[in-house]
Amino acid sequence: MWPNAARSVPAAAILLAIGFSAVMVVGGEGYDGSDLRIVGGFPASQAATMHQVSIRVKSSDEKSFGSGHICGGSLINNHTVLTAAHCLVDGSNRKRAANYFRVVGGNLNLTVTSANSVILDVSQVVIHQRYNPANFEHDVGLLILSSIVPATHPTLRPIQMIQIKPNAGVVCQTSGWGTPIFGQNIKMAVLMAVNVTVQATNVCNGTSSYNGFIKNGMLCAGDVLGNKDACQGDSGGPLVCNGVLAGIVSNGKDCGLANFPGIYADVAHYREWILTSGAQRSVAGGMAVALVALGLLYGKIVQRLMM
Repeated sequence: MWPNAARSVPAAAILLAIGFSAVMVVGGEGYDGSDLRIVGGFPASQAATMHQVSIRVKSSDEKSFGSGHICGGSLINNHTVLTAAHCLVDGSNRKRAANYFRVVGGNLNLTVTSANSVILDVSQVVIHQRYNPANFEHDVGLLILSSIVPATHPTLRPIQMIQIKPNAGVVCQTSGWGTPIFGQNIKMAVLMAVNVTVQATNVCNGTSSYNGFIKNGMLCAGDVLGNKDACQGDSGGPLVCNGVLAGIVSNGKDCGLANFPGIYADVAHYREWILTSGAQRSVAGGMAVALVALGLLYGKIVQRLMM
């Protein structure tokens, strides 16, 4: 899954959503999801994932549609995508420019456009001012879109954010186009999903697991026996519990490893920051604008990206 608190983990061993330099895309048009899948997962349903978007490197994606995918994200209103902070910085932990990104939604297929596909530029990048890439604290960020998503769009809709952290034992769903096998240069062409169970923080912080790595603002979810998890290429994507957005894919040790459930940023914990950092105001017309005071980034980066 992702980083282990008990020892130093190289950046390549984290669930990087900012993809691989040379990536094989599997699946594609007509793919039925029967052979390759997110770790322990299944093909996602459009109805259950209308909030899901693909965050992409614009220059790469313009050359080959789908190749620019680096992270997942969730549309939380008609002009704002919620994702992980580590998706939005470069190798030196500096915030990337808005024109580096574009956002694609409305379609389950990563590499195919349809009448429902939405391709949007980004007008502003917002990163939590206390984001720490050394331990993934405050791994929360926003992309303010250059245009609004119509309220009547049939396959791309905002999702409500949870108000209270889900209890241990609640079954949730995470989704993404990431690799089904940790460390493999594969992106799934078809959006995949997996059901995971929220685990008690004290269990995840046990000596046989993350050994104290889980901090306030994080939650862990997965199967303690392993085999059900997000993986590389899924960072920034959603954890949905009872129909509302409860977590943001952040980090973990390998993918689907026993005793190491996935680690997510806790949306309830950051709800106020999200609402006051550009996601609160409703945008009625063409441009989405947010004025946000940003802090400095610091530390070394370790994340779940797709390079």
